[in-house]
Amino acid sequence: MGFFSPAPAKPVTIPTSEIGSRFRFIRIRQVSIMLLGYALFYVCRLAFSATKKTMIEQGAYTAREIGYVGSAMLIAYAIGKFVCGFLADRANIRRMFAFGLFVSSLATMSVGFHVPAVMLMVIWFVNGFAQGSGSPCCVVSLARWWPNRSRGTYYGIWSCSNNLGEAIAYVVTSVIMVRVGLAYGADMAWRSGFWGAAMFGFIGVVLISLLMRDSPQSEGLPSVAEWEGEIEGEEAKKNAADVKRGQKIALTSWAVWMVALSGGFFCMSRYAIIDWGIFFLEVKKGYATETAAWIITLNSIVGAVSSGLSGIISDRVFKGSRNELALIAGILNVTGLSLMMLVPFPCIWVDVLAMVCFGLAVGVLLTFLGGLMAVDLVPRVAAGAALGIAGMGNYIGAGVSSAVSGFLVGRDAATGKAYLFGHTFANGYTLDYMSVFWIGMALLSVICALSVWNAKPRQ
Repeated sequence: MGFFSPAPAKPVTIPTSEIGSRFRFIRIRQVSIMLLGYALFYVCRLAFSATKKTMIEQGAYTAREIGYVGSAMLIAYAIGKFVCGFLADRANIRRMFAFGLFVSSLATMSVGFHVPAVMLMVIWFVNGFAQGSGSPCCVVSLARWWPNRSRGTYYGIWSCSNNLGEAIAYVVTSVIMVRVGLAYGADMAWRSGFWGAAMFGFIGVVLISLLMRDSPQSEGLPSVAEWEGEIEGEEAKKNAADVKRGQKIALTSWAVWMVALSGGFFCMSRYAIIDWGIFFLEVKKGYATETAAWIITLNSIVGAVSSGLSGIISDRVFKGSRNELALIAGILNVTGLSLMMLVPFPCIWVDVLAMVCFGLAVGVLLTFLGGLMAVDLVPRVAAGAALGIAGMGNYIGAGVSSAVSGFLVGRDAATGKAYLFGHTFANGYTLDYMSVFWIGMALLSVICALSVWNAKPRQ
């Protein structure tokens, strides 16, 4: 494991007059490669979303098998995020970040060879664990390179990577599938979606290895706390010398675990759109694959803007408080899901409005419930641990959602077409059970987030 040990500190030989400019240069490069690198993690993960309908209708895998595979991946992701969160506090984040994306890219590429369902579940489980290394490395990098007063701002900027990755994944994968499908048939279409995503991942590995840096001290710079003149209490200074003690604070904080629970319910509704949104629009509303992909991609574009602004607004308008924006976003999340799922007919303007509301909500909630609110509650040296706990809660929820959603989809034996289980009322309106489940989880997320409204950071 020596390969992943933190890069050794170098003596500070840079003139004091040049330290500020050196910090600015590396910070710009650091946040840029974190933004792109983590987006490419998403590209490798979400190739599955755009290929679901084709795989089911080609008979490559059943809807239930795909639900199980998605659940295995997300539960592995939850475990990976928890483990890697604790490891990242002590690791060389450049090497850990690049290695995680390399393993994920290999796993994504191998799925395109149409492996048996059991092997697919194993491969996607490995992919999920590798994916869990991405965000802890980025959050630890933020803690190492930026002062506390601007943490929310840069966390928000980095969080745009989720939406950037979703947009790249949906557009690139669907375009590749359509073009390859026209030339070589539907069976090769879904395979090419995985191969194209893997190629993007391998490019990301190279860029991370070349451009990312571990810590200011490894570059011959003073620590960020020293350079920024942050005033710390005696307890915080002790924790700074004792990662284990800081991580214990994260593990025993009820508020951190409540953020994780709220994030779990949120991710159940979020992955409704990420994993099944294109499928839902195709099956329930009859949209073509490319049209459905563009509608779903809209939420990623809006979400990227929302993520970038969420940290800035909470830092500068609400003085570091995340609660007000989290409540507004939770209400928008429920509204967007309801508009998309409860209107039974295809109306592109309604669905576009739904994705705008959903995207605005996801950008904020993914930033806050995905880790920032938990990181705010613990000492700097435990940033990775807090992120790991929040991430574990988020993606256990997402894994449960994927498995449950798979049970709510059927396939007509005569026509081979997929459909949604539901109840048809006397007036002819059909309410599918998938929509009820997803909207209900969004409401529970709002309730749990309200419980930490007055929680204070522990030192």
